[in-house]
Amino acid sequence: MIHIIIDGYNYIGRTARAGIDGGSDLDGQRRSLLERLAGYKKYRSAKITVVFDAYNSFSMGRQRENFKGIDVVYSREGETADDVIIELIRSKRAGITVVSSDRTIIDEAKRHGVPFVTPGRLRETIAAGLWAEKAEDDDEGTRKEAKRGNPRRLPKRLRKVSKAISKL
Repeated sequence: MIHIIIDGYNYIGRTARAGIDGGSDLDGQRRSLLERLAGYKKYRSAKITVVFDAYNSFSMGRQRENFKGIDVVYSREGETADDVIIELIRSKRAGITVVSSDRTIIDEAKRHGVPFVTPGRLRETIAAGLWAEKAEDDDEGTRKEAKRGNPRRLPKRLRKVSKAISKL
């Protein structure tokens, strides 16, 4: 099962002009995002975790809640959502896909071989209703040698990202 980890406020900030409902109220936008993800989760058997900053809050520990099957995490005082997501990347590499456009998170995902998707791409996937899985190539065991292979086939790194997107 795929585990999608979403940088919540990064997603809202990047897609606010592109159709997140809820107006200018941040709480409304957060609820709208979670509602959309809950609708998406009905059609996909994926574990979804959304991480929000609670950077300026007075909470000494991380807060968790469950919203219609979606794990919602709020960072603790003095901690950012980026810190939480990087910790998740380092501890749970297998089967996760990260949704963020934050360069720090993307670099960490690349360093650990974790596929990532931009918020706009996930929004397009959800909006288009692309819940059917596509046939996937099994590229395990292929060796990369200089000037060999099919020149029309995407590099393995790009196939991995494409595969992660098709799973969304």
